[in-house]
Amino acid sequence: MAEALQAIIAALTFPGLPGWTGLILALLLALLVLAFLGMPFAVYGVKSRLEALELQVAELRTELRRAGPAAAPRTQVEQDWEEPAGFTPRREAEFGPRLNPPVPPPAAYSPPPLRERRAEPKLDWRPPRT
Repeated sequence: MAEALQAIIAALTFPGLPGWTGLILALLLALLVLAFLGMPFAVYGVKSRLEALELQVAELRTELRRAGPAAAPRTQVEQDWEEPAGFTPRREAEFGPRLNPPVPPPAAYSPPPLRERRAEPKLDWRPPRT
């Protein structure tokens, strides 16, 4: 038994590396194979949860279809925008022309010239000359 194990370890060793590195790589490969074998079972668990969510969404859609027209009757809209209640538009005839011009938009940002930018102090780490 020990001779067979030593033969397997000798077959897995790489030249220039310790003998246990081949065994570690073989164990990692076996773990990867087990992960791929176990993957379909994890997918089936997700599939059942997705089916349950689809069923809930379908139930919500049917409830919305049943309650939709009764809950909010739709009316024909003749214009794109409806004025809010209590809103009275400003009429130029009542108040006269506007006395002050509208406020212009702010100017676009432009960085200050290079000479006005902050400059870090230049440090001289050399000892002073005597």
